[in-house]
Order: sequence, then structure tokens, then C-alpha cells
Amino acid sequence: MPDRRSILQLLALSPLATLPSSCAAASDTNDPAAAWRNPGAGQSDPRLYSLAHAILAPNPHNRQPWLVSLEDKDSLTLYFDTQRRLPATDPFDRQLAVGCGAFLELLVIAAAQIGYQANIRLFPEGEPQPRMDDRPVARVTLIPGAAARDPLFAHITQRRSNKQLYDSKKAISPETLARLLMTEPDPSLFLAGALRGDPTCEALREISIQAYRREIETPATLKESVDLMRIGKAEIARYRDGIPLDFPGIGLMQATGMLTREKLMTPGSSIYKQGLEQTDPLAKSAAGYVWLVTRGNTRQDQIAAGRAYARLNLRATALDLAMHPMSQALQEFPEMAEFKSAAEKTVQLEAGHCVQMLARIGYGKSVPPAPRRGLSEHLRT
Repeated sequence: MPDRRSILQLLALSPLATLPSSCAAASDTNDPAAAWRNPGAGQSDPRLYSLAHAILAPNPHNRQPWLVSLEDKDSLTLYFDTQRRLPATDPFDRQLAVGCGAFLELLVIAAAQIGYQANIRLFPEGEPQPRMDDRPVARVTLIPGAAARDPLFAHITQRRSNKQLYDSKKAISPETLARLLMTEPDPSLFLAGALRGDPTCEALREISIQAYRREIETPATLKESVDLMRIGKAEIARYRDGIPLDFPGIGLMQATGMLTREKLMTPGSSIYKQGLEQTDPLAKSAAGYVWLVTRGNTRQDQIAAGRAYARLNLRATALDLAMHPMSQALQEFPEMAEFKSAAEKTVQLEAGHCVQMLARIGYGKSVPPAPRRGLSEHLRT
């Protein structure tokens, strides 16, 4: 039976649950980590090779909201899976659109690795507003012999959203932060960051703690997260998405009624209180925060943000930095408004601009990958 400290580290809600390495022993049919091992191996179709890497992209609540139609011999169309919304925490599908951008960036990088340039036409039938819909997100054509390899490709299968405690005694140097924030020129967005001790960093640390608590204390957003929790190996293997929760003794806790979805959503229960407490040490262990701002908030801006965040996460991996999105304060549901305003004021957001991503960074232990459903489940037939 895990002790209270173990539960505090392993039992969490929206951003904090972990996938156990023991899941890797399952068969590839329902192995939640199979997609991370040699993606695209044996694929002769460059689209399938590229897509096998694209499905490893970071995305909110691990919803994996990507559907793809293969067309002609060299083209594909990306659609948003409207069955995988987050209506409580992401009422306008902004975060999920950012996840589509991350998907496209990994596709571009993987295609370049095998000598193809991915030409992307975004929203060919118009931008969906106020929510995403069934219209295409992007049409992609692969052109052979027209792309240079991207060094970030080497880090795709090692990229993680590391939701564990970081080494609070190990600082990130200003030089390392500068290298992390290096990015190709894009007039639609910019990256910034602040390190431990900087007033901006300390303000964002406190805002992220309070915003996380607000997400838990709001019944609709809490229920959304709990509904997407995959509790124990069987659920993780069955769904291969959402928020995995597994640790030694979890079966006994379920059998004795200590861990139930009802208790996870019941204020005053020990499990609920532990979930509230969990974010404090995580935020306090961060060596810094980084954020990504676009000059508008169109769907194209959101896609650009996702592409930039994917590269930021890969660059962090290359620098041996851990990264963990803590973007609760950026969410658009009404109860979060005060923290959204506080975050925007803290980063001195200009009128009309939008903070698309906020993440903590630091040095942490390696963690296993998040579950993935496998390429075939993203293909339209």
C-alpha cells in the first residue's frame, strides 16, 4: 500500500498523472507505449511514416484529436475529431487547435527526415469559429527531394511532458534559457521565459498554483478531468488516451473503496484534498517558466502556436530540460477569468495578443511516454 507521500506524487488530476513503465510489457495491440517505439518502421508510404511521428505530438488532456484522410499518392487531409472535445476546460477548442499545430510540426519534421517537404494549406474551407468543426484543418502534400533534415527529429520519441517534481536545487543558466528560446523567425508569435528569482517567474508560479486549484474546485472542469482518467493498467491499455493513473497498490485502493471517481470529485475526501495539494510542490520545484504569445487568436495563430510549442518541447529535450505545460490560467471558462487576467498582466501582454502556452521548466528524472492509440485509429477509411 503506498504511503501518503507516494499518493501525493502519483495521484493527481488534470496535468499530473503518470504512465507506468510496466505498461510496456503488453502486446502492441493494446500497449499504450507501442507507438513510441520505432514509429514508421517498415512504412513505404512517406505519409504513413510522417504520420506515425505526428501522433506523438503534445496535446491537451491527451485527447489526440486528429483524424486523417489519405488522398491521391502524395497528399493527406487533417481533420479535427469533434468527438474529442474538452467543453469544460477548452470551451472554444483553442487548446485542441494548438494540439493540431503540434501534430503538423512533427509531421513536417518527420517528412523532412526521409527527404520530403510537407506543403501545408491551412483551413482550405475556412476557419471554424467559435468552435472547431468537421471542415479540414489542413491539406498536406509531400514533395520529394525538397527538404533538409531537421536536427530536432532525433528527439521526437524522447520528448515528454514531464509532470513530476524537478530538482529544485539545480538552476537553469540564462545561457541555457536563451538557447531554449531560440526559434526560427515567425512574425505571428514570440517566446519568452523567466528563471527562479525573477519576479515574473515567481508571480507565474503562484498564479499557476491558484489556477490549478480553481480548475479542481470548479465542478464541471474537475468532472471533465476525472472522466478522462484511466485508472489502472486495464483502463490505460483499453483507451490509450486521457490521463493515466497507475502506481503500486492502486488495485487494493480501488478494491477497498479508497480510490473511486466519486471520491476524486468529492470536496473534503482525502483523495480530493491530496489532489489540491499536489500542484504546490510541482510548481515550487520549477527552475523557470516559459510562455508563448501570438499577435492574434485566429485558428491560424493557434496552429502556429502549436507548431512553435512542439519545437520548444523538442529543443528542451535536446537540452536535457524537463517541460510541463501549466496552462490552466490561460483557459477560457468563466471561473478562471481572474487568473487569466493575472497571467496576462504578469507577462505584460499587449492588446490583441494572446498567451497560447505557459509551461514550467527544470531538471527532472526521465519519465515514460504518455499513451497513444496508434496510427490506424487516426485514419479515415
